Amino acid sequence: AFFTGTAAEVTPIRELDRIELGKDDYVGSRGPITAKIQAAFFDIVNGRNPKYAHWLTKVNG
Repeated sequence: AFFTGTAAEVTPIRELDRIELGKDDYVGSRGPITAKIQAAFFDIVNGRNPKYAHWLTKVNG
């Protein structure tokens, strides 16, 4: 499981009410689906995925 938000971006939910989430080798840690979504998100927002380049506006600072 994961949650998203402006500040949270894509953050895994490892525990809920002191109960570790996940199954098999991923109990209490980021699972493979969350890892893929997180990687895709960071590739997009950091300009590493040209398919979504039109979503970004470069700001010079």
